[in-house]
Amino acid sequence: MEAEDTQKNPLNQLRRSQPDRLGDTWSEWCRTDRQHAFTLINDPQLEFPVLFMLKDQLEERDTDLELRPRIALSQIQNVLHGADLGINEGFPFSDQHDLVVVSMLWILQSGWNNIISTDYTQVIDQTAIQILHTYHQDWIKGMTNLIFYRYKNKSQRHYLISALLEIANPVSLVYQANFLLSDQNVESDYARRMLSFIPEVRHTPDNKTAFLSFETWYEENEHYLVYTGETNDAVPGGHPYRIHYSAKYLGKAVDAKSGEPIQEMLPGEKRNYTDFLKLPGKVQMSLSTGSARLRKQQPKSWRAWINQPIPQQLASLNISSGGGERR
Repeated sequence: MEAEDTQKNPLNQLRRSQPDRLGDTWSEWCRTDRQHAFTLINDPQLEFPVLFMLKDQLEERDTDLELRPRIALSQIQNVLHGADLGINEGFPFSDQHDLVVVSMLWILQSGWNNIISTDYTQVIDQTAIQILHTYHQDWIKGMTNLIFYRYKNKSQRHYLISALLEIANPVSLVYQANFLLSDQNVESDYARRMLSFIPEVRHTPDNKTAFLSFETWYEENEHYLVYTGETNDAVPGGHPYRIHYSAKYLGKAVDAKSGEPIQEMLPGEKRNYTDFLKLPGKVQMSLSTGSARLRKQQPKSWRAWINQPIPQQLASLNISSGGGERR
């Protein structure tokens, strides 16, 4: 929502400039021109914090309210006190689903970057978690922005981080890495902390180098990342993702939650996959990196190479049985 559009609603302006007058002013407008007052509440440009601050003066069943603010008020009640979502019309399930999603996204998109009260924070948190896990909407970038906003303002974020990581979508790392280029140290430092499980990022001298190192690392490993269940914000040294080296070795994408390859293997690949798993960890890392490099640079040669027995592959890449390159 563009700032210049939201400023057209006087309730948004009043909430920012004189929040303590918001309730009394809206009540006065209701007495003098009820239709206009509710037009402002139903306005698509209204920001959610206004509705939240007026929640005690509004009734979600009021016929003057349109569905979006009614559903949003019911969501507030649902989070804070337990309630239904206020849809009593005979809409088909798919339409009800869409109405709820639109209302919840409005709550988040117009209200995420505010900290009004503990109750308000709880509503935003639960709505964000539900939009990702219950309604399966792509709000990964928004959740990342919310987490960094909360950190910057020294506010609750741990449940949000867990919810973001538990969807097991590595693209969340990309949105975290974007904050490495922030001109605010509190954000760029936090991004370094969140991505410190990646050695290529942890050992860089500055944020720009860290960003470029992350890009290279992500390009090489995006399809082979598996969620571990660890939260690096709460557990020192936590590794929320690990590289599935056998998948990287074969160039087979994996399910980020289960770690299972999602592409079929040819007979020769199955044999080498089994033999690969018997190798020491360092050898697996070196062989998978060499395989990925050869596959990128010489795909036709790699196709023949991947069907060779593993001892021949190790020899061709000058990798010793101990995992390092032969001198």
